[in-house]
Amino acid sequence: MDPYAWRESVLSTRSLSYLSTADTFGPQSRRGTLHSLGLDSDADDDLMMAGTGNHNMTREEIMLDGIPELPENVAESLLFRLPREIRDRIYAFALTSQDLPVEWPPLPGMTLKYGIQAQLLRTCRIMHREAAPLLYSSNRLMFHHPSDANMFVRALADPVLARKCVQHVSLQIKAGDTRLWMPFLTSTREERGLKADFPGLRQIEVRYRGNRWNQHQSIEQNLQSWNDDMRLGEIVDGLRNMYLIGIGKPLVDMEKGDRDSTVLREERPETPQAVNEMNAEEFMRFIDARKPGEDMDFKRQLLELHIAHMPPKKQPLLPPPIIKVTCACRVSSTHFNLLTGTTDNGFQRLPHPAAFPPGTSIATVLQTAAAGPVEGPIRPVKAGDGFTGFTLVDFQQSPPKKLYDPDLGSAKVARTVFADKQGVGLALEVHCLDAVRKEGGVGVQG
Repeated sequence: MDPYAWRESVLSTRSLSYLSTADTFGPQSRRGTLHSLGLDSDADDDLMMAGTGNHNMTREEIMLDGIPELPENVAESLLFRLPREIRDRIYAFALTSQDLPVEWPPLPGMTLKYGIQAQLLRTCRIMHREAAPLLYSSNRLMFHHPSDANMFVRALADPVLARKCVQHVSLQIKAGDTRLWMPFLTSTREERGLKADFPGLRQIEVRYRGNRWNQHQSIEQNLQSWNDDMRLGEIVDGLRNMYLIGIGKPLVDMEKGDRDSTVLREERPETPQAVNEMNAEEFMRFIDARKPGEDMDFKRQLLELHIAHMPPKKQPLLPPPIIKVTCACRVSSTHFNLLTGTTDNGFQRLPHPAAFPPGTSIATVLQTAAAGPVEGPIRPVKAGDGFTGFTLVDFQQSPPKKLYDPDLGSAKVARTVFADKQGVGLALEVHCLDAVRKEGGVGVQG
């Protein structure tokens, strides 16, 4: 049976998944090439490595190390006369998308311009060795289907670079597609699964399109019930179990996405130190304790045998990836304006933090003050606080943004900060479609 055969995914009726039990260093015919990463390029719109399919890259070649000796054809280049740190900054500037995640495959009708100059990798082999890892590590990849993520890393991108260098992915999950995504998010199989396909992840972002917001209920009722979505809880718990179980709770700035590397984590069980149940120090004392008439060559052979059977040194544990889950809910324009404190014209009303609303009579104020202390205004949730829910004030800390959704069109968006739900960052997003006006019988979004 061909281990590189294409088979229909049991998780999807929309596309095929690339299933293989072979390692990632397979035949070169399966190695993709990267023609272009941006949709503004004249080349193909897929994320593949161009002109490198016949080059069998070694471990040393894919690392960001300096090249000890340049070939004659590039030795006189002014670029390679610069220090390696300066060259890396030039590569990163040319190969990094500005503020936009790289969606794969490109959505129909989308004409995003990422500003990535992927043709730089086709200049020469030396430049490809230095810059190709930055192409994967400095960009955020976005997928709308689990099979897309699996096929990207297994069949289309360079398997070594993609698995080693991709650090940031964004997953777009609809409520109705949760059953398709969960086997991929929680799989421990080597040929298909988020953890196996992208073992070097440093940050995972999930945007879950919830459907629990009821337009006929009050805002307060919706703010209390949106988190009861069982599918949302399944995603949060599944990612936590895959990446965070068995480690200490790290300190995370949910907005910046950085972890405190000094946090203590539980150690993995140590392997036996040697087959003869003696550690290296004890065995060296045994070797050095020479007695008259002993065969030192035999003891030296014992030492070599001991060292050969010693387990490798314990590698430091990599910190788990930052996990952020955003629950996105579509709301009515009335609810959106009340949540964000904005008007239909887009002007933002400043929230009133006072304990008494405007128009309160002086007699009421004096009577309340005489009765006892007045509770202060509700404080907004700070990034990284323990999750206890969100209120209206959490949506009014920054003005709403206007974004374009490929399925819904232009919309106004507001989001809370990420609160810490047992190690997973959780935020609530609300969006409202822009009003549609009629022009000549055709609906136009205004």
